[in-house]
Amino acid sequence: MRAKLVTILAAGLLALSPAARAADGDAGCKLSGNIGIGVQGVNVNALDPSKFKEYRDMSNGLLPTFEFKGRCADNYFNAYGENLGRDDQYMDLNGGQYGVFKYRLYDNDLRHNFGSGAGALTPYFGVGSASLTAPFGATGITNKNPGTWNTFDNSYKRQDIGGMFEFSNNSPFYARFDGNQVRREGIKVLSGAVGTSPGQGFMDLPSPVDFTDNNISGEVGYQSKKGHIALNFLQNKFTNGNSLLNWTNGFFGGTDTTVLPPESTLTKVSLNGNLRQLPGSSVLAGRMTYSKTENNVAVLPSILSGVGGLVGASAANNAGFDGDVVHQTASLSLNSRPAPKLDTRLYWNYNRKDNRSTPLTFTPTLASGLRCSGGPCVTEVYNYRKNSYGFEGGYRINPENKLGFGFDYMDADYNRIDFTRAIDRKYSVEWKNSSFDSLDTRAKYQRLVRTGTFVDTGNFNAFQRRFDLASVNQDLAKVAFDSTPRPLLNLGLELIYKHNDFTGDILTLGRTKDQRGELYASVGYGDPSSLRVLLFGNVEYVTYDSLHRVGAVGGGNPSSPPAGGPPSTSYTWAGKNRDKSYLIGFGTDWVPVERWKVNSSATWAKTQGTVDFTSQSGAVIAAPGLLPIPNRDNTTTITLNIKGTYSYTKNWDFTGGYAYQHYSYSDISSDGYKYIVGTTSAGSMASGLYAFPAFNSNTVYALVKYKFQ
Repeated sequence: MRAKLVTILAAGLLALSPAARAADGDAGCKLSGNIGIGVQGVNVNALDPSKFKEYRDMSNGLLPTFEFKGRCADNYFNAYGENLGRDDQYMDLNGGQYGVFKYRLYDNDLRHNFGSGAGALTPYFGVGSASLTAPFGATGITNKNPGTWNTFDNSYKRQDIGGMFEFSNNSPFYARFDGNQVRREGIKVLSGAVGTSPGQGFMDLPSPVDFTDNNISGEVGYQSKKGHIALNFLQNKFTNGNSLLNWTNGFFGGTDTTVLPPESTLTKVSLNGNLRQLPGSSVLAGRMTYSKTENNVAVLPSILSGVGGLVGASAANNAGFDGDVVHQTASLSLNSRPAPKLDTRLYWNYNRKDNRSTPLTFTPTLASGLRCSGGPCVTEVYNYRKNSYGFEGGYRINPENKLGFGFDYMDADYNRIDFTRAIDRKYSVEWKNSSFDSLDTRAKYQRLVRTGTFVDTGNFNAFQRRFDLASVNQDLAKVAFDSTPRPLLNLGLELIYKHNDFTGDILTLGRTKDQRGELYASVGYGDPSSLRVLLFGNVEYVTYDSLHRVGAVGGGNPSSPPAGGPPSTSYTWAGKNRDKSYLIGFGTDWVPVERWKVNSSATWAKTQGTVDFTSQSGAVIAAPGLLPIPNRDNTTTITLNIKGTYSYTKNWDFTGGYAYQHYSYSDISSDGYKYIVGTTSAGSMASGLYAFPAFNSNTVYALVKYKFQ
């Protein structure tokens, strides 16, 4: 596939090259561009280099690049390519005939590297296939030496190849066709539960990735100065080479099954358009979409097999599942200038999800331990309908002051177990001032009031409020200053504050409040044609407060006292999550002498997360020293980049550079990482996924580029 695209691209270049056009007697064509070849050397000090090269090919080797531009009297083309032959290769060819047609072909590749790189470990055999097997005994995995486990490349390759063709023939009518294929191949680790309770362990499972997305779309439309209308059709077909993953479950002593992403088809039709040059300098725009996602999957008669009478059939009421989800959207907006100093926008948005999929009820045997609260397991069918209305306006009081305002109202109905309705009211006001020649000021305040309709279904659900739809009062404020106190000196400052106060009563479980603050500042000085320096910094913090209950809800409310001796088995506890981040950066653009350009930058970034717990009535919830948690996603990143370019002649450029990067990571979930946790069949086994992300890297590179025109 890649070779075919290169051939097509080369043919396009030759067809529009000066030599080819000269053969036709057209001397008005011009070809310009550049061709470059570089080399890269990388040294990485890391137990696992996956984080360093997560989305990029950082291996030693060549870095071929090219860029061409062809211009003729009636047609044109552009071609670009970088990292040719590498995992992160990108190529693009586009062009056309002015006013008649245009086209595009592209190839965009990358490899997504996960934790442990090529050294991921697993006790399973058959990695890469849909069947993983390993020997287990009463005390868990038979082979308890991870050093002798199988290694595998924990990554997948993604390739997106596509094209576009649009034809208008110098008329207001046009037709456009797009198509692309996205292929993902490799390994991605999934987790499988070894038992039926969170108290039992899990297994890291190297799952095969063999996904293909085929997309085709077509659009016909009419475009003029007075308006535009277009009808679009899109279809996506997703296929998976493996629908199931079978793996040895040592806890149950048999073969377990994990369902992988099912094949599906998405069909979408959309109609959009706008009318311009209306009274009041108005523009009316609208859009409607209808999409349907379908699939057909056989329902497994049992998840576990080969375990005798321990696990019975899942006993589904249907042998097959027909997925059928419909999304419908509609929107209208009117942008106007009813008066010279007044701009307005009125809008309406509608969004509906209608899940018509097969409802399923599973009634497993009592001996299986797979029942839901002692009874059948019933799938939840999630639907919603949202309507939002609003207006925005801006009034210029005088040339130096402009006042903005807005209101948004959303009414949404949901089919879910806790909330059935939510109403959002959002108010905003904004002021922009430029009274001072050297200072621009912007200030904005926004107030959101959400009212959620809660349904009491008993037990914990009588008190639990999920914060995505819980009633809340939100305040958001932003202030920004941009100043140029003297020539070549720029100052910037921005402050953001956001506070959510969830309005449940004192017995409500879940998130109670959260707040976020951010400060960004920058100083820039100098002339880019000689020496320009930039210093910037950012500080951000986020806190989340919540209330939770462990164990039984005594007396019908979560404020009941703790039960049992230390550690307590039933108690209410409050949590506070704190996240802080800091960033300082410095950059320069320097032209020391003619033909030389030097760019450099350095950054230091740090994140710190903590979790604190406070138990009710002195309940003992952990051994001394385990709480609070001081290390939750703590990172430090340091980067240094220096690049110099020398223009030897108008045709030849030489570039060289050096990059350094340091990354450290500490988190309670991975510090002191172990591949095996537990000594029984309920224990856990991990692969090294995200376990050792820290690294130090040094990269040097050089590039020679030939330019022509």
